[in-house]
Amino acid sequence: MKKVMKDLAPIAIPHGPPVESTSEYYKSLMESSRMVKKYPVWDVARPTPQVLMEQARRDLMEADEKLALKRNEEKENRRMMDEKWKELREKEMLLKESFISFNKFIRENQEKRDRAERKMEADTEVLQRKTRETEAMRQRVSEMEEVKELMEQQVRDYTIYEDYLMSVVHNYPEFKQPLDVLNRYEALAAAKSSLAERQERDLELLESARRQIATLTEEKKLCIMGLNNTLADLRWRFDKARNRVVKWELALERLKETAARRHVELCHVRAAVWSLYLKICKQKGLEVDVSVDDYEQQLVVVMRALLELRRIYRIAQRRSKEKDAESMQTS
Repeated sequence: MKKVMKDLAPIAIPHGPPVESTSEYYKSLMESSRMVKKYPVWDVARPTPQVLMEQARRDLMEADEKLALKRNEEKENRRMMDEKWKELREKEMLLKESFISFNKFIRENQEKRDRAERKMEADTEVLQRKTRETEAMRQRVSEMEEVKELMEQQVRDYTIYEDYLMSVVHNYPEFKQPLDVLNRYEALAAAKSSLAERQERDLELLESARRQIATLTEEKKLCIMGLNNTLADLRWRFDKARNRVVKWELALERLKETAARRHVELCHVRAAVWSLYLKICKQKGLEVDVSVDDYEQQLVVVMRALLELRRIYRIAQRRSKEKDAESMQTS
């Protein structure tokens, strides 16, 4: 008995008039046109040297564009940092100019200190410059010694050939100088090569073609290797530039945070000194004749008040001890 196999994907035959099945027919055609065609594995583009070279050139152009962008960003960051440093220097100069109103003793001490610091910086710079010059001179001397040793070695290597040529000139009177021997050798070599070319012209053409093909292949390989090295170098430089940008951004953030924190602390200290000065003047009934920005006079008044309080505390402590002693004696 013959076994009947069940069709797993039967063909659906539409029933009814053909005009009603037209929409389903066009719908099936649209679905078949939208389906992605899968090509066999052997139909993929092969990585030829030209394709690899074009890919490397495209990657190199992308790396150059990214490197140019990063350099522009670094220039902009450098310009911003320079502007910030310029503002800080201007503020520092303004702060230094505000201290001119101090008394003569403090000004003289500050000038002496500044002169000493400038002298120390100048001496340090001179010492560093002399140290760098000494190191550069030592390095140059070592390089000159290496060049000298190399030249002496080359002279020793070529001395053998010079002695041989001089012995040939002495043994053969037709040669007047070593250059005549070299000219004779070149003439014989030229004649030999001419004869060899006449005898093996066809073989030389084939060999020349083979050498050209091998040279071209080697040049392309070297070119691809050079491009790969250039790409690796550019990638390394890009990573290095990116790390430097991240480093400077972090340093700038830390600098801003530190500057803001110090500014807040300074403002708090100034406010506390002014408030303490006002309270002391109010307690003593003194007139407030010191400006808000004259922190030195405020601190002088505060220190005097503290010294007076310390003196009063000691007197009170001494009197309390005397009273305790008297009470002990009476008891």
